[in-house]
Amino acid sequence: MKKIYVLSFLIIAQFAFAQQSEIDFGKYKDGKSWEITNDGVMGGLSKGDYRFSDDGVVFDGTVSLENNGGFSSYRSRFQKIDLSSFTKVIIRYRSKEYTIGFTLEMDKRWFVPYYKVSLKPTDWKWVEEEIAFSEFVRFHIGRRKDGTPTQEELKEILRIGFITNEKRAGKFKIEIDYIKFK
Repeated sequence: MKKIYVLSFLIIAQFAFAQQSEIDFGKYKDGKSWEITNDGVMGGLSKGDYRFSDDGVVFDGTVSLENNGGFSSYRSRFQKIDLSSFTKVIIRYRSKEYTIGFTLEMDKRWFVPYYKVSLKPTDWKWVEEEIAFSEFVRFHIGRRKDGTPTQEELKEILRIGFITNEKRAGKFKIEIDYIKFK
């Protein structure tokens, strides 16, 4: 009987996330189940980590270009997220010294195209960026391609996240308060 309750809870929780229009790292500490993926999966030596602050979640670390490295990411777990009823994303953040990408992925395979938009450094001042989905750029294996997300693709988002966006060695730091879909 316990298994039925747990399974029911997980199904309801997944449906609720799929319909969620806001992820609040500051107020509700959303993102505890998000994951760090560094370039170590391909032999690189970059390091990234996250921790919650009073205002949000801090994602920081060091990008290394050694051993074909060059990235660190903080991403949601894979689960279907239908963003087709929204036209834009609003992200409140502050960052230092490094451009960070915000990504929309439609497939679990790393080599399948995805969409990304750049979040510029803010000298550690809070900003609220409003970004239309039409501003997202298609990428394939780290290379920019033509195209923006279609309505069908926005229905099939499997993961969102943040990734270092410059293949440049150095420290990075971003604090995210919230992500809203409107």
